[in-house]
Amino acid sequence: MRVFVATAVLIFLKSLTAPVHAQPYQAGFKIISTYDSSRLYKPDSRLSDKLHFRPMDIDLWYPAEIVSSDTIASFSDLVHLFEIRSNFYDDTKRYDGLTDELLQYICAGLNCKDYHALKKIKTNSYWNAKPIARSFPLILYLAGFNGMSYENYLLFEALAKNGFVVASISSIGAYPGNMTMDSLGVYEQIGDANFVIDHLRKRHTLSNEIGLIGYSWGGLASAIMAMTEPGKIKAVVSLDGSEQFMYGNPEEDEKLTRIREGTFFKPEAIRSSFLYLDSDIAEGDDSPDSIYNISDHISGDKIYLKIKHSKHEDFSSLSVMASEDRILAPYDVIQVLTVDYMLDKLQGSQIFYEKIPTEKVTRHFSPPPAGKDSRAVDKMLLKGTIRDQTTNLPLPYVNIGILNKDKGTTSNLKGEFQLPLVDSNLHDTLRISMVGYEPRDFYLKDVFKIQKQLKVHLKEKTIELKEVGITDKKLVTRILGNKTDSKFFGGKFASGDLGSELAIRIKIKNTPTYLENFSFTISYNTADTATFRVNIYNVKNGLPFENILTHNIIATVNNRTGKIDIDLSAYNVTVSEDVFIGLQWLEGSHSSGVTFSAGFTNHKTYYRKASQARWKKYPMGVGFNVTAKY
Repeated sequence: MRVFVATAVLIFLKSLTAPVHAQPYQAGFKIISTYDSSRLYKPDSRLSDKLHFRPMDIDLWYPAEIVSSDTIASFSDLVHLFEIRSNFYDDTKRYDGLTDELLQYICAGLNCKDYHALKKIKTNSYWNAKPIARSFPLILYLAGFNGMSYENYLLFEALAKNGFVVASISSIGAYPGNMTMDSLGVYEQIGDANFVIDHLRKRHTLSNEIGLIGYSWGGLASAIMAMTEPGKIKAVVSLDGSEQFMYGNPEEDEKLTRIREGTFFKPEAIRSSFLYLDSDIAEGDDSPDSIYNISDHISGDKIYLKIKHSKHEDFSSLSVMASEDRILAPYDVIQVLTVDYMLDKLQGSQIFYEKIPTEKVTRHFSPPPAGKDSRAVDKMLLKGTIRDQTTNLPLPYVNIGILNKDKGTTSNLKGEFQLPLVDSNLHDTLRISMVGYEPRDFYLKDVFKIQKQLKVHLKEKTIELKEVGITDKKLVTRILGNKTDSKFFGGKFASGDLGSELAIRIKIKNTPTYLENFSFTISYNTADTATFRVNIYNVKNGLPFENILTHNIIATVNNRTGKIDIDLSAYNVTVSEDVFIGLQWLEGSHSSGVTFSAGFTNHKTYYRKASQARWKKYPMGVGFNVTAKY
């Protein structure tokens, strides 16, 4: 199973009971644990190994008859299943304590004071309640990347109350269970879904109507399953699914393209009714370079709806866990549309189209041209070299980035860089900067008019050092910042994000404070050449502003894990006000990635994906701290 990695802000919001429809049933919940003996799970294992065949855990919601002795599952019960299964599916490590850390993670997103309050939240799902003795349509839910049923339990309850059996298919890849962003990972989840259909048909009374719902990565798996099983699936709902390929992240673009170009990827083969519910990317800070609209390639019954003012996280039940008025949340619209669509397509209710709200969605039977098909986008590669204006020596680890956008890189040891761009970047400004040098700005349209090879000389900055006095009194030594060694949660640097940064705020008590050492803990590391720069910023409007260092502080950790100490004593860093301190990713092999331990009661993390991008705040704090004397 997979370590939780924080790379973007997730707003995890309390279980409410607001009804979506006049619901005729109660929701029962049970777990079916079995094996798919047609598929090996653990390579080179013996038949007696509990992981020899692929384990299967089916979380099942269904219409139920409730009696007074039935008990209700709590939200933490559902979360605890993740810990239990992580320990079972992955015998290479232990995940003890994962439940509490995950609840703390959710609490951090809620800005709640005590994560124990989440343990008191009750669902509306009754443990092992007696199923109603009649046939109902089956809906398979394919969870998001490395996700599980707790991410959308409110939707499952609503569906069960409206006469559906819902089987949640966790996102579990090949042994030891990590989902992978490739066709192998997708087909593991599809194989699980096909097994569940056959297993439930043999042991439960079901109608012949089968629907699929997928969230995020599970949406892609649902779409591909509908392509490969056109006669089996009657309706599909994709909740902001990954089959709507949005290009612009170099780390993911190649993987998405490989899937799209696979022989199995045939949207025209889909015969199921298809509903795509999209997030409102126009409201985000960063629009994709291009979009592949799968709905354009489906010839049958289809509809595309964009949920206004919604983010990707709004398509999960977790987005309304702290909402006092859930009816105003985008999730409520998403849930109603999903349930109505399945009632229409699997039960013949004929209510979906007439109940589409006009104010909260943008309606299209084919998506709008929000972006070009990625095959048609004009891609460009900006190359360049950066040198010192006086010495003409190459400058390594210079920041190169588009102002206020998540696109950038750093120069290598020879002062060379390459930055992939698209035609829309021609109207952007490129900034080249480094500690100790005057920054330079370039309007990209002017650059490409003349040349695609940029030769830049940076002028060394004249710096007047401020004197900060330290008294002769005996100094007090303190550890300031975040202390955590969590193995489950972290902040991640990925190899495709050279120039990206993570930082935390260090509180200073308005007295001259000498920063002696900087420490952090690496929990996971696939790099062989991991190199970072330590940056220290002053504060403006609550965000990192100007780098106060006069020299580069470079740290090479290669493939090390555990606690790392960076000696700051030679740099005479003395401050008297709050500062931000953090790391910037400078160098690493193409397939590498580094994850830092993070906690929940810590100072929050501030991050940006490129050196000139806007800073963003994340509720979980990476384990950065300094040894300070004052």
